[in-house]
Amino acid sequence: MRAAVLIVVAVALLAVVNGAYHGQKVVRAVIETDEQRKTIESWNLDVWSYDSVLIIGENDIRVNGEQLIQLQGLGVQFSFLIPDLEAHMEKAYILHEESRKADNPDVDFFTAYHTYAEITAWLQNLTTTYSTIARFIPSVASSIEGRALPGIVITGTATGAKKNLFFSGGQHAREWIAPATVLYIIEQLLLGYGKTTDVTNLLNSAVIHFVPLVNPDGYFYTWASNANRLWRKNRRANSGGTYGVDLNRNWDDHWGGEGSSGTPSSDTYRGTAAFSEPESKGVAAYVTANGPFVGAIDYHSYSQLILRPYGWTSTPPPNEAKAKTVGDTIRDRIRAINNVAYTSEASWQLYYASGVAPDWWYSKASIPLSYTIELRDTGNYGFQLPPAQIKPTGAENWNAFLYFGAAAIAN
Repeated sequence: MRAAVLIVVAVALLAVVNGAYHGQKVVRAVIETDEQRKTIESWNLDVWSYDSVLIIGENDIRVNGEQLIQLQGLGVQFSFLIPDLEAHMEKAYILHEESRKADNPDVDFFTAYHTYAEITAWLQNLTTTYSTIARFIPSVASSIEGRALPGIVITGTATGAKKNLFFSGGQHAREWIAPATVLYIIEQLLLGYGKTTDVTNLLNSAVIHFVPLVNPDGYFYTWASNANRLWRKNRRANSGGTYGVDLNRNWDDHWGGEGSSGTPSSDTYRGTAAFSEPESKGVAAYVTANGPFVGAIDYHSYSQLILRPYGWTSTPPPNEAKAKTVGDTIRDRIRAINNVAYTSEASWQLYYASGVAPDWWYSKASIPLSYTIELRDTGNYGFQLPPAQIKPTGAENWNAFLYFGAAAIAN
């Protein structure tokens, strides 16, 4: 299987060389007025920063030469973040291919990114090895193309009342570091139980549920040789010949509001109705059936942010003081490992977004501590974070995870 995957990567690299991203750039554009923002939004460009939402301020946007001229015509100031996207993607593919060739997942799973099939098999194998504390869920839900959303539940052998925690990643297909980080946390929990006090105490007090890859179809598509490495949404066939719904605009909490789009070709297309997509609907049903939960985090990339509810309104939730304290401490725990700076804030302070998972978790599933974490980096690599940064990203977020788990069950 590994040889077949390497052939796929080589073909994908050839597609880059043959001009899939020819003439494209990523610019950091400074939007100064709401009029500029709305005009650029109408162009339906690929926004890389801040969960693909345009804000007043700095935005990372993928453009071609004609679109660059349009930005200049609007009077938008910009600098080149990635001046040659084709060369950038080519280098990313080479690093990816090299890491796959050198990878030995039986020794270290985190020296390379992994396919959907490899992730599923790895989770299943872990539950065999750690069968006393881990249970594999073959399918939390099914995707629009019929793929399973695998899950894993981990808890210690201690008896008595325990509290539930929930963690997910991979709602957006191109954000490969997100499921990789969730998987890193899973392994650290299993390795640490019975060996370190923090892990043992946490697992003896909690049942921890993981869905590392909420969007398997989109993720699978980003690995395909004839596809688009920068694909974000799921793979629903929309009217008009477009594809995909943004799963993190499809949750049934203020669905259809600001920060989502009704245009099917948009990267933030919200779908035809709340929970129109089997992936978001299925994960929500799992949370409802296995609760109550006391804490939840949804992992994304990029921008290095810890975001708390709400996304749809500036009115703070009743537990704003507590949620801020926990978010700020997550930030500090991340920085303590590799001195990488994340920002902690309410989602709306950065941008408005409606129909997102943490707002649903907080408001509809009554999970008091609900967050989005946007992982590395701040734009130098964007969605092509090198494989060498998987373990450092995992380590800093593992430190924060241990704090968050203890804080949530004590809340």
